Amino acid sequence: MQGPVIRSAHAKRLMQAGMLAVAKLGLGSDVRCEIIAGAARMAFTETWFGHRDRSVDWDWAALSAKFQNGHPKCFNAAIWHDTTLCGLAIGAMNRDRFVALDFLEGHPDPMHPLKGQVIGIALTMAEAYRQLIGVPELRLHHVDPNLIPLYTMQGFALAPDLGGPHHMVRR
Repeated sequence: MQGPVIRSAHAKRLMQAGMLAVAKLGLGSDVRCEIIAGAARMAFTETWFGHRDRSVDWDWAALSAKFQNGHPKCFNAAIWHDTTLCGLAIGAMNRDRFVALDFLEGHPDPMHPLKGQVIGIALTMAEAYRQLIGVPELRLHHVDPNLIPLYTMQGFALAPDLGGPHHMVRR
């Protein structure tokens, strides 16, 4: 009986973090952050999967299902502009120590409506979620080396002691 209650409270905090991120960044009502679910998986499959401009080949439908089944309280976000899926983020969570972003990707179309904003939205949502659950760290795992300067400007520092040369942390 407790499983659905815990998942429901977790989902509520994720949704609240999404609303806080949108408000903090001053984005309009056409932007929303939701849990990765059927609509996001379908939008990914229909518009991103196999897109020639993708810089990674992550299968978000499989990846999100794997994380959500293996880590029922994982951080996950689908970032939408109206009906366009513009970003996806997912990561593990340690309730006492950190929220981590393990995977983050923006829509491969260079003209999507939130181009250049997906990282900021995902980080703001993850930070809001971190604060809501009261853990001291936000971590980024397996950061693309080309993005390290961008994340450094967002207050992150390299932390290879976390398990890899491209791990970063913000406390």
